[in-house]
Amino acid sequence: MHDTIRTHFQELELAVQSTTILADRKEVVAGSIQRLEALYDKLRQTDESRYLDEITRVIQGVLNDLEACPEAKSLDAAFREKLRQLHEELGLPKLALKSSKPPPGPKKTRKK
Repeated sequence: MHDTIRTHFQELELAVQSTTILADRKEVVAGSIQRLEALYDKLRQTDESRYLDEITRVIQGVLNDLEACPEAKSLDAAFREKLRQLHEELGLPKLALKSSKPPPGPKKTRKK
């Protein structure tokens, strides 16, 4: 396993553990992160697109879980940037991740 990959995901796992995400969701995120390490290893060994597709799916799920908690939302941008750097450093294709939802705008009041 490439140390950069392991370090990146360990940092995310520690950051998620310090948030107020529900305990069961933290377990799901931790399990997903552990799966990612193996998927990245297989992708680097085989260069098969199915592993990249699965990585994208799992990461999108992790990002969706982060959106559920205001405290964890702050991890989103940094996590995406580190992923981009990780892929660039390892020569892996970019991930096609959905954008994070923009924060809700101010409520408009109706005139009567």
